[in-house]
Amino acid sequence: MGACLYTVTAEMVPDKPFAITAWSGSFALKVLYDVLRRRGFSFGRREAKPFIAEPVRVDGEVAITGVYLGSVQKPVPHPSLCWREVAAGEPLSFTYHFAGADIARQFVEAIAEEPVVEEPACKLALTTLSAAQRELPEPSPSGRLEVFRVRFLTPTSFMFYGRDVLYPSPVRLMISALKNYGAAAGVDTKRAVEGLAKTVEAVGAPRAKRVLVDIGEGRLVPAFTGEVTLAIHASEDMPILLAALKAAELLGVGVSRTLGFGRVRVEKPEEQPGRS
Repeated sequence: MGACLYTVTAEMVPDKPFAITAWSGSFALKVLYDVLRRRGFSFGRREAKPFIAEPVRVDGEVAITGVYLGSVQKPVPHPSLCWREVAAGEPLSFTYHFAGADIARQFVEAIAEEPVVEEPACKLALTTLSAAQRELPEPSPSGRLEVFRVRFLTPTSFMFYGRDVLYPSPVRLMISALKNYGAAAGVDTKRAVEGLAKTVEAVGAPRAKRVLVDIGEGRLVPAFTGEVTLAIHASEDMPILLAALKAAELLGVGVSRTLGFGRVRVEKPEEQPGRS
């Protein structure tokens, strides 16, 4: 058996109506912290976390919230993605991916033993709880050229020596995917990272829209949404490149993955006719 993540989903309902006004992934992360605090866990802001929170789902729909347009100096609330009203009793889904079985078990036991989480906006009552072991993809043989469409399902941002990269950079995307995969699977991805200039490129024009996201307490951070089509050319590292890219659906990419940034879907695009 290869490397695993442990995914836990808690379905909960609020006792009164409220609104998610900041990024819903930050709300999900706060609920996670509050439950784990019952078992004595605490985490520093800059400390590496052994888990990833997905954005909250409201009645089955991902809540993209806390989004602004314009500049940090003059932010403008997005007309439909700034907040999400939630009715009393409306189902909320909180999904977390844990790096280890022990911390996943601690979370499950803590919320099962005390199935009400009290937050400033409401009390959340547990209705259902599910857990699954998810194996990360392993490197395997492939063709000479592979093409994938990567859709950024939640706001995403990459970094380059302390500077924001606010578009679907193929190199930043694959560096992040490889580093995350290497850390989770316990494999060395350094050679693959160093060879990316010769093995990966965007085909067609990446599509991106820049936004600002309130991650809590009015802290606005720049990010983008959009998609990119990647071509990955055969090399000795092709198997690990493909495994890392597919694993990105679980591990995410870019910065702030812990609170649900950088959630992606990796698809095989429809075949394009060749040039005559």
